[in-house]
Amino acid sequence: MIKRFAPWALFLVFGVSSTGTADHERKALIATLDAAARSEVMAATVTGITMAVGVGDDVFFARGFGVADIATGAPVTPATKMRAGSVSKVMTTALLAQLLAEDRLDLDANIQTYVPDFPNKRWPISLRQLAAHTSGIRHYRGNEFLSTKHYATVREGLTIFEQDALEFEPDTRTQYSSYAWNLVSAALEGAGEQDFLDQMEDRVFAPLGMTETQAEDVTKPIANISEFHAGNPARHAPDVDNSYKWAGGGFVMTARDMARFGLAHTDTRFLDAETLNMLFTEHTMKNGTGTGFGVGWMMAPQLAARAAREGLTAQAVTVEDDMIWHSGGSAGAAALLLVDPGEDIAVALMVNHYDGFSALLRLGLLAMQETRKTLH
Repeated sequence: MIKRFAPWALFLVFGVSSTGTADHERKALIATLDAAARSEVMAATVTGITMAVGVGDDVFFARGFGVADIATGAPVTPATKMRAGSVSKVMTTALLAQLLAEDRLDLDANIQTYVPDFPNKRWPISLRQLAAHTSGIRHYRGNEFLSTKHYATVREGLTIFEQDALEFEPDTRTQYSSYAWNLVSAALEGAGEQDFLDQMEDRVFAPLGMTETQAEDVTKPIANISEFHAGNPARHAPDVDNSYKWAGGGFVMTARDMARFGLAHTDTRFLDAETLNMLFTEHTMKNGTGTGFGVGWMMAPQLAARAAREGLTAQAVTVEDDMIWHSGGSAGAAALLLVDPGEDIAVALMVNHYDGFSALLRLGLLAMQETRKTLH
């Protein structure tokens, strides 16, 4: 991956600058990002936002805006944890990638290779299909998204859907499925011979310095966690228990930890080049049609299409072809991670308001665009 650092970026990464221009550009970018986030809060599009932007090794911008709890008025800070939602899927992908690199996983093996007691279906299912949302495993039904039941293990979470038939033959359709990632995490337990959450801590969070990331276990205290909101005017969102879907949407974290995670995918110190290329290559179905997904990660065309639906392309917001990303929606929250591997940029945003994704997309694409412009 090509590294292109302007002088101001060296200031960000190493704390040095040979010119006053670099410092001025850095301050101007921070002011732009700060003003944009404040405007979203002032416009009442969200209750609270936490946002982080990184270049190279450095998360140079990490701030909170708005309130963490409408009842108390407590402010959002850079240390405020919010729900990562489906961004949890790409964090899980990082563990999957390590086990692949160690030849402990085969993406194309039948899932029963790693989860022997998962019921056989009409067609075999592979990890690759699960990770690309082409497996036929169903998504949420009814009020499952708002589950309050506690599941003590990853295996228990499979009981929600394991007796259901596949909704289609694998690799003949794309259908987003968080439950597919329940099954992925069970496979990672089988291949890694260790509890899924322990593997995530030992092999992803700790090595990347993600000390502000954890499973949202309602049976344990979580420091600095936001309240979550929905509706307009905002009200507290229903309480939920996300223990049934750690891998698909069960982690809480700060935006600066999310940005650190994104930056780890812009060089080869955490994952090697061959592995990164595999993760970022679009999966195709049996008929050769692309899915918009690599392994876990979402591809740039999906981001461009979402931006167009939100009317952002009319505002001269661009999406580069090599950008990778994932978004997440949770009860009372939304999250967005954008990564440009070629430019070493990661942008992470989280809101504590379920209706806040439009604000995240506007802010995220603006932050990526302005950071890229400043680098050049």
